[in-house]
Amino acid sequence: MALSRERLRASYKDACRMEIEALKPGNVHLFADGHGMSAAQFMMSAEVSSGPLTDPRLPVGQRMLEAVRATRLAVATNTNLGIILLAGPLICAAEMGGDRLQDNLDLLLRALSVQDTKAVFEAIVTAAPGGL
Repeated sequence: MALSRERLRASYKDACRMEIEALKPGNVHLFADGHGMSAAQFMMSAEVSSGPLTDPRLPVGQRMLEAVRATRLAVATNTNLGIILLAGPLICAAEMGGDRLQDNLDLLLRALSVQDTKAVFEAIVTAAPGGL
């Protein structure tokens, strides 16, 4: 059964919220800002990136690129590239329906195009992650 855009969007935002609520020594969480970022920026990033990441009109690579662009516009820093790269394909696979998310994900990843690859590369460059 395919999940609705609303449910996928809510699930993505919940995952982002849980990640920032987890106590992570050395990383940003609700009780400690760090690396020039705040928990509020992470929550804003979840909100603004959830729209493009769950837009069924866009291919998976473009969804991830637009989610990163929305984040950069909102908070001007990389707060969520990792979760975007993880969640993007999972969200698309969950939209496909069927009984097994794993099978959908396998089909989706095997069908990624050169355009998807270019969009993901541009998303990484746009996010400007530290250490890369």
